[in-house]
Amino acid sequence: MDNALFDDLPPSQVIHTLAGTEHTLATEVPLAITLNGVNHAVMMVSPCQLEAFVTGFLLTEGIIAHHRDIHDLEFSREQDAIIAHVTLANRCHQPWLQQKRSLAGRSGCGLCGLESLQAALPDLPVLPITALPDTELLTGLRAQLPEWQVLNRNCGALHGAFFVDHQGQIRHASEDVGRHNALDKLLGWQHHQPVRPEGMILMTSRCSIELVQKMVRSHNPTLLTLSAPTRLAVEQARHYRLNLIHLPYQQAPRVYAASAHSC
Repeated sequence: MDNALFDDLPPSQVIHTLAGTEHTLATEVPLAITLNGVNHAVMMVSPCQLEAFVTGFLLTEGIIAHHRDIHDLEFSREQDAIIAHVTLANRCHQPWLQQKRSLAGRSGCGLCGLESLQAALPDLPVLPITALPDTELLTGLRAQLPEWQVLNRNCGALHGAFFVDHQGQIRHASEDVGRHNALDKLLGWQHHQPVRPEGMILMTSRCSIELVQKMVRSHNPTLLTLSAPTRLAVEQARHYRLNLIHLPYQQAPRVYAASAHSC
């Protein structure tokens, strides 16, 4: 997608306080996703990397298995809202219609609005055993972040998701007002590459269960987080053989789940 279509909706804008001082704040807009003409969800997003976001979102929702399952994707404007018109392959559209979820009540937890509690803990395929990264290679990641967090450096209030190679170098970044959105944007970018890059994913946010599920659905074996995970996220990471590592500030990495030692 050409983001220039929405030049009047930049990801950050200058706002004046009541005292008259200028500050740059993050932009947040509603993005409505329609699948073959049927409304699916409305998400609040940063208006950038939208094609990657839609791809990653549909992947981690289990609606598509590959970006080629999206036959067409067009964006339109309705005042300050953006509408993503997605044309799905029939093999994806029919199962989605049969298992359509009500997402109108989504909130920050990323799981609200589900029609059944069982959908909150889906039975996903377990990841293959993957070796833990050398934790010494991870100690320099925080120092790399300012270079890649362009929007956050400009206005703050944005989460970041980063693709890290096996040498501990960041190779791509996605930013958004929502942590789930940032990860979906990164996963969408990954799936659009001619040769899928293999490595690790770093999140600036805490790790809760829905991030673990997104990693499993996208077949990514190692998740690094700058904030601590929840207990349930650790339990699920161990169950699905996801390497889960917390990178505390000024402390050694903490390995909460290791693929070879998972249940």
